[in-house]
Amino acid sequence: MKKINIYLVIVLAFLPVFGLNAQDRNVVWVHGMGGANQSVWEYYETIFTKERQMDGHRGEYDTGDGIDNAANMVISDVTSTIGANSQNIAIGHSMGGLMIRNVERLPDGNGMFGGIITINSPNYGAPIANSISDGSLDGIISDACNKLTAGPLNQGFPIPWVILGSVTNDVLCNYLNDIDIVQDLAGSSRTREDLSVGSVAINRINNYSTNTPRISIWSHEDSPVHWRIASSYYTERENDTEIIDVVNTARDIFNAHYAQNMALGLSSPFPFNALYFNRAAQWKKGRDWIDNSESIWCSLIKTTRIETHTYSYWDYQCIYVWDDGDLMKKPAPPPEECTWQWVYVTKTTRVSVNYPSDGLLPEYTQKLEGIPGGNIYKVDGANHLEVTDMSNCPVDGTYNTFRDIWNRRPDDFFHTDLRQP
Repeated sequence: MKKINIYLVIVLAFLPVFGLNAQDRNVVWVHGMGGANQSVWEYYETIFTKERQMDGHRGEYDTGDGIDNAANMVISDVTSTIGANSQNIAIGHSMGGLMIRNVERLPDGNGMFGGIITINSPNYGAPIANSISDGSLDGIISDACNKLTAGPLNQGFPIPWVILGSVTNDVLCNYLNDIDIVQDLAGSSRTREDLSVGSVAINRINNYSTNTPRISIWSHEDSPVHWRIASSYYTERENDTEIIDVVNTARDIFNAHYAQNMALGLSSPFPFNALYFNRAAQWKKGRDWIDNSESIWCSLIKTTRIETHTYSYWDYQCIYVWDDGDLMKKPAPPPEECTWQWVYVTKTTRVSVNYPSDGLLPEYTQKLEGIPGGNIYKVDGANHLEVTDMSNCPVDGTYNTFRDIWNRRPDDFFHTDLRQP
């Protein structure tokens, strides 16, 4: 009898695990801002519903009226479809990650999800929202247009000036401003306020105490991050290099006109050379803007920081030797008054360094704090948009990451079994 009781206790103890593996898990795939449609997560939802013991669900939510409103729409949708369940997994991209985190904070959403996965979410605010609110984005876009059109206007080319095919100056300087998530933020003051760094909404979510298992996925895009995310937007996530090629061609054209006018200026007599030198200066504005555009964009998304770097090197210098034997360096001394010798020089300079980002959000806001290190995953070579569908990339980092999560230990909440053939 005692043995039977012991066996019964063991069976009861493992019932949750048996039950977990015996039936499909509900997985709610939540889109973010700028992707308010059910198709955003379709690629991976379809793959894993077929591959794993899970039933995927994708809803459509209005993200233009703040985080609370969007989270309540998630609650209403899940309640009316799959229902609240301690085994439900919620996956939220971008603002969607904040929405599902906010769900469990709201009265009607408590217990709706047993586990949460945020991917490329502005957990501590989206600096781009602050840059839109304070006018920085408009200022930089205006500056870009002025500098890119300076050369063509001065040369007498028609505006918009065609750089390559149908790509014109006005299109080039507005590439980043046209990305749907940027436009949505600019057009929705309520959501922009909620997503701003230091907002009341962000603080409420992060101050809410929870024991719900959480995983945080972040991505690190390759340079140039700004042209890659713009390419992903314009090609609908099919190619993250298309605009890079266009911009590089534009840069070569600007530089060629700069060099040509500089050469004409150097070979022309005064005062005619002034015309060519002025033209060269105008073309140089556009070329330099293109060269500095990534750092300019990174200043908007707040991934740029200034660091002090100290470096040393050997330098051959002319050194004065005075009667008292002391050495004193002076600028350009006459050769007869100094001794040339090698000197080990140490200097300090301030340089601009960019944090890793997905082209829109810095690493430091994508990664959730206060969770085990093993619950933080990184997707390399993916920007904020393409991370939801990397089917056209050489390596599908998003699929690999989810596969690693589903393959965690059998007793881990996020573990899911493969479907039997």
